[in-house]
Amino acid sequence: METIEFEEGIFNEIYYEIDKSFTDNSVRFLFVYGGSSSSKTFSYVQRTIVFMLEGANNNSLIFRKYSTDIDNSIFEDFKRIISDWQLNDYFKIQKHYIQCTITGSYVVFKGLDDSEKIKGLSGFKKICMEEFNQFDYADFKQAKKRLRGIVGQQIIGIFNPVSEMSFIKTQIFDKETFTDLPSRITQKQINETGDTVVLRTCYLDNIWIVGPMFIDKHAIADFERDKINDPNYYDIYALGKWGKLRTGGEFLKNFKADKHVAKLPYNPAEPLHISFDENVLPYLTCLVFQYYNNQIIQIDEICLEDPRNTLKDTCDEFLQRYGSNRQGLFIYGDATSRKRDTKLQKGQNFFKLINNYLSAQKPIFRVPQANPSVIMSRQFTNEILIGGIDNISFGIDAKCRNSINDYQYCTEDEDGKVNKKIIRDKITGQSYQEFGHCVDSLRYLLTVILLERYKKYIRR
Repeated sequence: METIEFEEGIFNEIYYEIDKSFTDNSVRFLFVYGGSSSSKTFSYVQRTIVFMLEGANNNSLIFRKYSTDIDNSIFEDFKRIISDWQLNDYFKIQKHYIQCTITGSYVVFKGLDDSEKIKGLSGFKKICMEEFNQFDYADFKQAKKRLRGIVGQQIIGIFNPVSEMSFIKTQIFDKETFTDLPSRITQKQINETGDTVVLRTCYLDNIWIVGPMFIDKHAIADFERDKINDPNYYDIYALGKWGKLRTGGEFLKNFKADKHVAKLPYNPAEPLHISFDENVLPYLTCLVFQYYNNQIIQIDEICLEDPRNTLKDTCDEFLQRYGSNRQGLFIYGDATSRKRDTKLQKGQNFFKLINNYLSAQKPIFRVPQANPSVIMSRQFTNEILIGGIDNISFGIDAKCRNSINDYQYCTEDEDGKVNKKIIRDKITGQSYQEFGHCVDSLRYLLTVILLERYKKYIRR
């Protein structure tokens, strides 16, 4: 076989980082994400073509969520690079199939309608899920179970981090502890077991955007405009940071993660205020606040999922975290939970149970006879978020991920109330209201803890 030499400068730094993981058999999962114009997909395609040239049985299977997206996306990148590198004589290109005629190694492209189509993966060394954020967690779980039998097999996910609610963030990244590694790209991380590598890149890493190979002044100018006019959009699409694109219709229009989220420590010298929402799916909601110096601070959340999504487990968890506090405990929540629950023994309701579980804390209940108007309390909450109510400020600790997501993603329905859209979990089969539980708990607290100001706001 003749030697194929590549010109200097055709590879970005992200290519070399991908290469390190491609050849490391201890790496099972490789996630490559970032902003647009960062060369993440292009560099992966380059490395896969080289991988096919390197030897026999270096086979890859590339999934897109929908087969209609294959032809005009990553498949086209393969054809373009093979042509640009003048390697057409060494590759056989058919519909959704490319084979290296020297080594016999090949790439298959498939669309995926549901997770049951992920079958027969044992003959592939690399499984790539391109536009990984379009898939479901069930798809990823099936791929993990079915990829086996060959040393060095890997699952590779390539995506833009357009939503903090993506299963990639909540079910994969947030469940691991990552350590930063030295790198010449924006960020490189590895998990504790060493089987997962995460690469984040952006346009600033691309030698064909910012030099030295080429400086694309128009692309740079466009990114700079976004940086000034729409910083959130710039963070997501330029820098490749996790975030939430505002699409309109948000219930809490004035909640901004970059303004309201910070590291906010618990102050044991101040009382605790906790607000409940009685729904148990996707979790039973208990939010923990403190209020002093004109600041309402959400310091924690207790959002336990099945099988711990019970009131007793929630109260036990609260006591474990804050049982030593003796400065006072105030309880807020849904007024409808004051009614006797037919599922409980006679005379019992949600708040009487809370009183039983937290009796040692001598809780004081601040639950009104009726819930506040959804529309008025929404407007009141939004006014607080911009400091429009007697300069009272609101902040939330960064660890309260469920609450932050709820505050960002909960939307209004056509009447201006909480959109109670129901979704079905593909894995558990359970149906539940996706967003609004934390938002409701926040409304219940704010309209009572600031009752006189709320009354004044209504009169105004």
